[in-house]
Order: sequence, then C-alpha cells, then structure tokens
Amino acid sequence: MNQAGRVAPEYNEKERSRMKLYFKPTSPYARKVRVVAVEAGLIYRITTDEPPLRDASTEFWRVNPTGMIPALITDDGDVVVESNVICEYIDTLNLGHKLFPSVPVQRWRALKLNSLADSVIGAHVTRVRENWRPEATRDAKMIELEKNRVTSVLDALEADDLIDDPLNIGHVTLGCALSVSDRRFPKEDWRSSHPRLAKWYEAFNKRESMTSTYAE
Repeated sequence: MNQAGRVAPEYNEKERSRMKLYFKPTSPYARKVRVVAVEAGLIYRITTDEPPLRDASTEFWRVNPTGMIPALITDDGDVVVESNVICEYIDTLNLGHKLFPSVPVQRWRALKLNSLADSVIGAHVTRVRENWRPEATRDAKMIELEKNRVTSVLDALEADDLIDDPLNIGHVTLGCALSVSDRRFPKEDWRSSHPRLAKWYEAFNKRESMTSTYAE
C-alpha cells in the first residue's frame, strides 16, 4: 500500500474497473454492504473474494492493514474498511434513493436506527464467539448480558417509530440483525413480544436485496 492508501500497482486497470469486496457469506457486517449495493443498483460493479483472516502474512493483510472484513477496494484502488463506512461510500455512488439521507433530521434518525441495530449484531456476534469456546470456559454472565442487550434494544425499537421512516441504512442493518437472530438463535422467540418489528421484518426480508444476499 502506498502513502496515499492505495492498492499496490500490480492491480491492473482491468482489475480496477470494478470494485472488489472482501467478505464472508455469513458475516452480517459484510451482508449489510451487499444489501446496500443491491438497493443502490450497484451490485453488478462489485466482485467478491473470501480472504483468510487468521494469517497476517497473506496478501489480504498487505492490501487491508486491519485484516478484517468487510473491506472494499474502490474503482480508484482506495481501500475502505468498516461496514458503515463502506455502505456510505457505496451510497455516494447511488443515483437513486439515498440510504444515508442528506436532510439533518432524517439523517440523524437513520443513524440512530443504524446504531441500535448494529448493537444487536454486535451482541449476537459476541454470543456466537463465546459459544464457540469449550463449555467449561464460556462466560455465562457475558452471554446473558448480550442476550439481555438484544431484548432491550428490540423493546426500544418496538416502542419507537423509527422503522416507519423511508428506507434507510438503519433498516438494512436491522434486517441483517434480525436475520442473525433467526440463524443463530432460532429457539429464541423475539417475534411474539415484538409484533411491530416482526411484521416489518416479514415484509423487508422479502426484498430482493435480502433474498439474494442470504447465505445458507
């Protein structure tokens, strides 16, 4: 990577004619990016690669110093990391309905919903990683805390009207978060105590952007 933060010269012009997304199919953070790309009508401009994440000597770590996904290489060879930043970058290329509103009040509400939904994803990821540990070494208090965090956020969203706003980045993140709930914790019934969210999610989950990015 050069001083301007660009990919090394061996990336030729043909490769740079399309953006490249480093991702894992089941990562909710990477899925956010792909959903935004579909909603923006730009998914056709993005190629994907599934890099190794646990070896700092690989080419991926040379391209992306964080070694984390998602990471996007733009048409110009710039490297963009962190899902929210990547989503906003893609949205700047969107000629249609913007998922990051420019009107201050609308933008604030979109970012508020996004941050709340992101906390649900974060809680789920923490629980999943903790459950990967041998049972004897799992932090039961942490698992319960993160479970309660999810319930608390969903309770707040159920009572709020944020989901009634025009489509924005917060809806994308919430849809991905609730999908993780269903995938990773199918025995936990979040729907019965959150009927408004359940109804919203049922409709949102049928969007092409969601169905085309779901990984079995």
